Amino acid sequence: MLIQLPIGNELVTLDYPDSGVIEVLEARPLPAPGKETSLVAEALASPIDSAPLAEIVQDSETACIVVGDMTRLWVRHQIMLPPILEELNKGGIPDQNICILSATGDHREQSPEEHKLLVGEEVYQRVKVIDHKVQEKDEMVYLGTTSLGTPVRLNRRVVDADRVILTGGIVYHFLAGWGGGKKALLPGVASRETIMKNHSLAFLPGEGQGINSQVCAGKGKGNPCSEDMVQGASMVGPDFLVNAVVNEETHQLARVVAGNYLTAFEEGCRFVDDHYGVDIDQKADVVFVSCGGYPKDINFYQTYKTIYNAHFALQEGGTMLLVSESREGMGNDDFKAIFSQYSNNLSRESALREDYTIGGYMGYHAAVIAEQHDLLVLSGLPDEQVEAMGMIPIRSLQEGIEFIKNKHGTLPPAYVMPHGGSTLPFWKNRP
Repeated sequence: MLIQLPIGNELVTLDYPDSGVIEVLEARPLPAPGKETSLVAEALASPIDSAPLAEIVQDSETACIVVGDMTRLWVRHQIMLPPILEELNKGGIPDQNICILSATGDHREQSPEEHKLLVGEEVYQRVKVIDHKVQEKDEMVYLGTTSLGTPVRLNRRVVDADRVILTGGIVYHFLAGWGGGKKALLPGVASRETIMKNHSLAFLPGEGQGINSQVCAGKGKGNPCSEDMVQGASMVGPDFLVNAVVNEETHQLARVVAGNYLTAFEEGCRFVDDHYGVDIDQKADVVFVSCGGYPKDINFYQTYKTIYNAHFALQEGGTMLLVSESREGMGNDDFKAIFSQYSNNLSRESALREDYTIGGYMGYHAAVIAEQHDLLVLSGLPDEQVEAMGMIPIRSLQEGIEFIKNKHGTLPPAYVMPHGGSTLPFWKNRP
């Protein structure tokens, strides 16, 4: 069987016996609706488990709309925001009583030009746009502590607003189950202490115990990181949610959900599962996987998502052959440092328990996966950089196939994932 695997802007051809390919795992096509603005209007007109936004708000109240930051530019807030403002105006809240708070989490501050890109020129001229600044402790308000021990301190502008509207994009997320929803508040507008404590729930209690398997993509209930975020968000009690699912190929809105911040979000998550989740009834000894080409394989930091997704289809001790150009190298300082500054996973885990970073955690988890499996990497990275991550550099698919044959004594049944960055295998016995 000949299968094309994207790498950068090119394709490489995998030649593997027909009988050896269990299945080519691909996401299901997303619908191609008409105008994006119509999708937003329809969602606002028929909210889930909620009255329409214009009927919730009252004259002269204040409203805070939480949006993402530049790392979430793909969410297309500029399409969603004008109809939301129209609803607020219709309900009696004038523009001067509305603020847009960019949920930067622990990310950097943004420029006015970036704000214009994020919300659109029209909205930027109408409504004040403000960054959440995690370092400004005086701007945080303590609301209580979750049952899992996270002290919840959130941005004062959210706490003080009469009405809080969450926006975001729903995708799989390796900590929260899915991005979007409650993540707009925690970690989006939370204090660093709150973010650190919540994200530390990704680890099992006790030094050296490693990652909690319940903290994973596609899982909300029973996922301590996700449930902790929900508890934190409930201390604010958001009034309304507008979330989108974006087609990763066309970069257009494919589905918009609006209404109750929990149940509308859950409806969006089911939509993601229906299109990006793939059920499998067995794990394989071998998985061939590509990120899907540029820009998904622009660097190895972005490639982590593909490694993460593919490992759910792989037997313990199996072999993953990964295709990622990584033309811009490692791509994230924290991701790179977790390999360069620490020589083993125990020391990496210890460092992250002391000072958690998302990039560091992603690097650590990639190294854990490489420790549990043989991870062959066809990329543009220097061999020594691949080896420092505990992975095995190869120069061609054929070299990788020879490795697999020598290791297993044959060419065992394999899955192929041409777009692994957007395909999540669901094994029947997954946590």
